Formats: sequence, structure tokens, C-alpha cells
Amino acid sequence: MEDKGLFVWCDDIMIGMDNDPASFGRPSFSTANIFLNSFMVQELEAYEKIQTIACRVPEKIDKTRQRRESLIDTIQEECWDRRDKFFYSVDVDIKTRQFDWFHKGLGVFWKTLPIKIRTWSGFLPMLAGFATEAQAKALVEHTLDSSTFCCNYGITTLARDEKMFHLGASNNPSNWLGPIWLVANYVVFRGLMNYGYNEEAERVCEKSLKLLGNDLDKNGCMHEYYNPDTGEPIMNGGFINWNILALTMAKEIYKI
Repeated sequence: MEDKGLFVWCDDIMIGMDNDPASFGRPSFSTANIFLNSFMVQELEAYEKIQTIACRVPEKIDKTRQRRESLIDTIQEECWDRRDKFFYSVDVDIKTRQFDWFHKGLGVFWKTLPIKIRTWSGFLPMLAGFATEAQAKALVEHTLDSSTFCCNYGITTLARDEKMFHLGASNNPSNWLGPIWLVANYVVFRGLMNYGYNEEAERVCEKSLKLLGNDLDKNGCMHEYYNPDTGEPIMNGGFINWNILALTMAKEIYKI
């Protein structure tokens, strides 16, 4: 959305984390999701590298770099909550709605409103590398809080104290309202490593390996997502996909 400076989902179909309350069930083109915008920072960084290798037109490379830097600045301005010390998705459907004479005074001058729902995607700026050192320090504290994200098997996909927290089995949409997903564990792990929090990252790695190891021992396979307290699989046995990221964690932390 050009006038807001952020990328928005057109709807909630196939958005990656299916039932993220910041986007799921909300009006079309209304949410600038921190998930989407953090990954777009990385996409623009990758595009700049491709241009540098293949295109080598300085003007085009500079334009991509400026677009990425502008996106980061806007995310910092609109999505970082100084009070909560967390990155939120934001509502961009903000405008003065002039229905009658009463709305002719001071109009809406703010670009967005924060959608104050804490999901694991709030840690993505550490993966993308644009969180400041102070922001990273605050985010690490969130990963250690057992009343919100910290659990026996890694990081819950939704903070425990959110009203939507739910551990039921669901498919299309899959359930991202608290269960453990290995891809979320890896994102937090890699973000911690990026900022030198190796001990905290190692704990996430160990919990992930324990989770999958227990599942393999008991059931002979891995599952798509898990109960964060018991480690019991919730659904979709035989799932592999990003569960293999547990091996990547082990390789990166133990240098094997």
C-alpha cells in the first residue's frame, strides 16, 4: 500500500500462518502484517544481491536498496510498540470517514493502528536483521517469559495470554494460535543467533530436538504441529517439510 509505505495482504487465503488473528477474518487489504513485511525486507535484500551479480546497473541497485531501507524505516515507525517492546501487525484501513457535517474538524492524521496481538512473527525483525540491539534485547525477554511465549518445547505461535490462544486440531486453516511449529522455533532460533544470544538459541534448539525425538520414538514419525506443554502431536502425522530445520539448528549451534 503505497500511501502507507507497507505491504498488505489482499485477503487471508494462503498467507503462510493461516489463522493469524491480525489478518484472518479481517477486511481485505486492511492488514500490514509484520510477517509479510519482515520477509519483504529479506526479499528486497536478496533482489539487491541478484541485481549486483546479474544486472550491475547502479541506478537499479540503488533503487532497490532505497526501497528496502524505506520499508525498514516505516516498519520501525509504524509496527514497533515502544510501550510493549514488541513488533505488531498494523491496520492500514485508516481514514477520516466524512458521513456528515460532524466530521469536518480534525481528521485522522495517523497512518496505522497497531493490532496488539502478540504472535511469533513479532520476532521476525531479528531474523531479517533490522531490529536494533535494544529492540532485540527486549524481544529476547519475551522469548523467556513462560506466561507468554516460552514453553517446554520452544516458542508458542501465539502468546498464552491472548484471548485467541487455542490448541485444537484444525486444517485449512491450520492452527497457529499457540501450537509449536518447528518453522517458528527456527525463526526465533536464527534471530537469537543473529544478535549473539547463543545460549538462548541453544535452548530453543534443544527443546526442538527433544520434541521431534520424542515423537519419532513414540510414533515413528513427525507431525505438523504440537502441544507446547506436553509435546503431544496435534495432527498430520508423517509431516517432514520444515521439521528438518531442527537439523539445521543443531548444525548451526554445535558446528556439526
